[in-house]
Amino acid sequence: MGQNTTLAIILVVVGSFCYALSASFQHRAIKRKVHRNEEKRPLGFRAFLQTVTSRRWLAGAVLLGISAILQIIALSLAPVSVVQPVGLLAFPWSILIQARLHHQRIRRRVGLAVTLTVGATAAFTVQSALHAVPRSDLNGVRVAIGAAVVYLLTLAFGLLGAHGPKHWRCLLWSSGGAMLYGLEAALVKSLIDFIRKVNWMHSPLLWTILIALALGSLTAGWMIQQGFATGPSEIVVGSTTITSPVIAVTYGIAVLGEGRLLDVPAAVTMVLFAALAVTGVVVLTRLDKSWDERPVLR
Repeated sequence: MGQNTTLAIILVVVGSFCYALSASFQHRAIKRKVHRNEEKRPLGFRAFLQTVTSRRWLAGAVLLGISAILQIIALSLAPVSVVQPVGLLAFPWSILIQARLHHQRIRRRVGLAVTLTVGATAAFTVQSALHAVPRSDLNGVRVAIGAAVVYLLTLAFGLLGAHGPKHWRCLLWSSGGAMLYGLEAALVKSLIDFIRKVNWMHSPLLWTILIALALGSLTAGWMIQQGFATGPSEIVVGSTTITSPVIAVTYGIAVLGEGRLLDVPAAVTMVLFAALAVTGVVVLTRLDKSWDERPVLR
């Protein structure tokens, strides 16, 4: 499958909506089990098993699967540094979904923040696409080192999420899971490029990446559910949509060599647009964190 950046971006936009809707379903399912978790305790294994059998949680899982499939297809069509930042749109989608669930009007400040996030993300994506390389520079050693660094960071965030300050636990859990999601996207891109280039059936690198993907997906999913159990879905989606693109783009540029065509003005412009997009997400998080306490439609 050849490069088609426009189609890849469209697929990720649709996937970001599916992810936001999935988060809403799964968060509401988990909150039924931990309605008032004032101590911010992690979700127990028994409660988790009870939650994952509910129709609402399973509906969220289906939507999450659709989002993942769309992202994988997009990664086969464009560089990870182009695809992953578009996922930032999941947070504005989440705000709109929560407003609908709670029968709330979109306030002017919220609308401006959504516009800022969408506009900055679009500008970043266009700039990234204009300077994207057609193929990654795949190196097994760099892939392994990059993955190990992300795993160590994730471990640190998981420990802090379990034992750190209570008011930070939701953010820490979800950010740790988001790091793995960002790594997963980069590893999928590595896998796609690797299969295209070599006789992969007998390659240890291929099976190592597959094992890393499987373990990373399970761990990321678990950490995100802990985020839902210890805080509002807007915080989970917001931290995920910030952290995941940062990890994926950094990995794509530093490990996969996707920044080879970037010059200084383009890089500075991309950093500026990324900062604006992150600012929009932070503003939205501050404006709407109280929605978690409001009654929702059943």
